[in-house]
Amino acid sequence: MEQLLTPDFWLNATVSLIRAVIILCGGYLLLRITNMLVDQFFVPRPGATMYIDEKRARTLSSLLRSVVRYIIYFIVGMMVLREFKVDTTSVLAGASIIGLAVGFGAQSLVKDFMTGFFIILEDQYGVGDYVVLGDMAGTVEEMGFRVTKLRDGNGILHIIPNGSVLRVSNHTRGQMLATVNVPVSYEADLDQVFALLEEVCTTIGDTVPEVLDGPRVVGVVDFKPGEVVIRITAKSMPLQQTKVETALRRLVREKFAAARIPPPQLKISV
Repeated sequence: MEQLLTPDFWLNATVSLIRAVIILCGGYLLLRITNMLVDQFFVPRPGATMYIDEKRARTLSSLLRSVVRYIIYFIVGMMVLREFKVDTTSVLAGASIIGLAVGFGAQSLVKDFMTGFFIILEDQYGVGDYVVLGDMAGTVEEMGFRVTKLRDGNGILHIIPNGSVLRVSNHTRGQMLATVNVPVSYEADLDQVFALLEEVCTTIGDTVPEVLDGPRVVGVVDFKPGEVVIRITAKSMPLQQTKVETALRRLVREKFAAARIPPPQLKISV
């Protein structure tokens, strides 16, 4: 108790506290600088020979910032403990023993990290992609080595452990197929119907920028009571197939109405 009242003790304590504050401030500045450097590294520059698409760049930069943050936290924590004469060797030894004990009961956590690593390595999906993970569908808002944060169409944020991701359906990669089935009455002139549908395909292909290929009339794909089903398909930009299908249906309706194509009628026998 008498040692706490000596000037040397308070002097040393004050110096240690000041140095700890300096270490914390330095760690904060280092974290800000590294985050800035990470963001600059993944921003595409004119004339660069290596280019990473925006979504993958956002995903990798987010992961790298997370890794760097934990490393800086660990180093700063160890330095602060040393300033206050705490034996960091015993702390690390105790942490390793606790980690070993916890590891036996944390197999699912290890599975999450391993699965997350391969998801990122294989570029299965990235931040901003619209994906279906099992029975969950939505836009990837954030992803890490352990969990993926998915926001669905209702605005609900789902946090999914990567170890539970068994199947990935990515709706954002590559071209999408827009499909429209047009029901036509058996009494309609099919030659006239096909001619009108070809006009529709030409108009949509020229006026809708989301169309990448087509549209084209596939032909008659089904016979149903009271109607013949004719299919139109088109390749569209990712997540834009609904817009293309809506435009096709609207123009088909206008063309059929102007040409007085009889609508299909379902005959109900009594």
